[in-house]
Amino acid sequence: MKKYIIYSLLAVFTVFTATAQIDRSKIPASGPTPEVNLGEAKEFTLKNGLTVLVVTDTKLPAVNWTLNLNTPPVFEGEKAGVQSLTGALMGKETQLSTKDEFSEKVDFLGASINVSLNGGFGFCLSKYTDQVFSLFAEAALQPKFTQKELDFEREQLIEGIKNNANSAAAIAGEVRSALFYGKNHAAGEMVTEESVTKVTLQDVNDFYNGRFKPSNGYMVFTGDITEKQVKKLLKSYFKSWEKGSVATPTYPSFEDVATTEVNFVDVPNAVQTELAVMSVSPLKMSDKDYHASLVANYILGGAFGSYLNMNLREANGYTYGARSSLGTGRYYNSSFRATTKVRNEVTDSAVVETLKEIKRIRTEFVDEEVLENAKAKFLGSFILESEDKAVSARRALRIKTNNLPADFYKNFIANIDAVTKEDVKRVANKYFDDGKARIVLVGKASDVLENVEKMEWNGKKLPVKFFDKEANPTERPSTFVKPEGVSVTSVLNNYLQAVGAKDKMSTLKSIMTKYEATAMGATVVSEEKRIDGKMAQNLYANGNQVQALVATQESAFANKNPLPENMANDMKMMAGLFIEANLLNSDKVKLTGMEEIDGKNAYVLEVPGEVVSLVLYYDVESGLKVKEVQNTTMEGQTQSQDAILKDYKDYNGIKFPETREATMMGQSVVFKLKEVKINEAVTDADFD
Repeated sequence: MKKYIIYSLLAVFTVFTATAQIDRSKIPASGPTPEVNLGEAKEFTLKNGLTVLVVTDTKLPAVNWTLNLNTPPVFEGEKAGVQSLTGALMGKETQLSTKDEFSEKVDFLGASINVSLNGGFGFCLSKYTDQVFSLFAEAALQPKFTQKELDFEREQLIEGIKNNANSAAAIAGEVRSALFYGKNHAAGEMVTEESVTKVTLQDVNDFYNGRFKPSNGYMVFTGDITEKQVKKLLKSYFKSWEKGSVATPTYPSFEDVATTEVNFVDVPNAVQTELAVMSVSPLKMSDKDYHASLVANYILGGAFGSYLNMNLREANGYTYGARSSLGTGRYYNSSFRATTKVRNEVTDSAVVETLKEIKRIRTEFVDEEVLENAKAKFLGSFILESEDKAVSARRALRIKTNNLPADFYKNFIANIDAVTKEDVKRVANKYFDDGKARIVLVGKASDVLENVEKMEWNGKKLPVKFFDKEANPTERPSTFVKPEGVSVTSVLNNYLQAVGAKDKMSTLKSIMTKYEATAMGATVVSEEKRIDGKMAQNLYANGNQVQALVATQESAFANKNPLPENMANDMKMMAGLFIEANLLNSDKVKLTGMEEIDGKNAYVLEVPGEVVSLVLYYDVESGLKVKEVQNTTMEGQTQSQDAILKDYKDYNGIKFPETREATMMGQSVVFKLKEVKINEAVTDADFD
């Protein structure tokens, strides 16, 4: 005990002495530039061509491995989706184990295994390496593709496509690549319901057999394992994997637009605009410009304090965040992208400010302090990531797959530190472009298009081209000119007349409707009860109540809990026999356009709210309501629920839609009307 006290006193004395000798009038000299050491890798090649790297690290009793087959991207054509389906089926059932058996084996060993068409990865405690790696090899080399699992994954994929059909964010993700690379390019083709439906079990087997080849691939082992142990593993479990490679196809060419232009996609239900400014990036990781380009992009839009974020978010409040990225391509050029989501009413301003920041970094030297801070923050993240063995493995693979020098990451910090303001300006002019940029906007035409068409850049009006959700050229979407004699009042009155309620309001005391659907393996019942000034909605799954919502003109509750005041105020518009009767007395409702619903024109009414807002669609000819959209915005995030209303049927003189095609938790659900009660089956207790 005594010696530990002595050591402690010596340590305190040493610190005190060092502190006393510091000259605080001078800036401390920088220490030597640190290096990142990936560890000494042992390398060998199997007979089938697979290159293997082993980095031994015995600090922890665990082993990681990563398999990268290094296969080039492929254009799938009329069966686009076969790659996604094949990947989804891998790692489930094998020739030796059922799906459940395989999962249980992995879980029992406390391991992690993932296989995909381009390889996979695994992790386990070193004492279980043999058992877990055998399971990895089983999943990778002996997958079993069944019609049952294919049908399930196909259904899931199609459901996702349908759900994304009205999502501005999902549409933007697809359309940007399709317009930038072209729909005939591996990076730009679109997976559709039609193409997914064409995929057969034979296609899946053929796709796997044609692409899961080892000869151009790499496998990296890191952790508590030796080269000798790795060779033994591979000899035991990979000996049946015969050599073979995947040829690199010829990719269609693509290039920047001749002059900066806007590509606009109309999504009528969009509550904000998805914005992207894009141009071609010829950058490669092996280029001398690479490190300077990383710093330049970080300053422009790679961090919270970037040019873009400080302008669009902090200075102007257009968005919750703006970012940029600069890609590196191996088989074809990549892209530079500046992206954000903005409020509809500031879309045009956000575009101009984004272009201003791109031009700024191209024409002005970055401030020295900003440059030094950016490099320090960038390297801080880089060094922190370097502690992760999985990151180290990925970096080792990048060195191989991008033909980089072996000391690429060893010298990475020094190369970032060496970037100057002159370098930033030089690479910004080479890789960022405001003069030949493609500006892709996905949003609501009726809200944003007129201002977008007025935008100018560099003294010239920006041309606007229009595309549909599948990236096909299309006509300019309508921004709606209100027909003579049509108003909010006329649309609402026409609806009440069409459903037969207008002349019955004096005798109508209560309404109860009950709809039923099958969703996520459960029978779902949606029950709604209404009286004057009150509304109760109850949702049941397999007979169990999962939601109870009550709204009156005074308050609103969800599952007996009071809703926030601003949300309750918005819910008042829904409380009553018919929403439309309430809206007749509101001066906030707006007639904003005319849109096509199921092949017929419908007037669009928007009902604003601080938290809950509505968009209602009424058929121009019949006056009936054909669609409802409810948007709920909380903490900067907006969730939308929509329903298509069909097949109206008369019940005691009042019409109700027999079918409601709704979205629940991101899934499409078809509700069928099962029961209607008028002036019965509703009591005051229903609204307690």
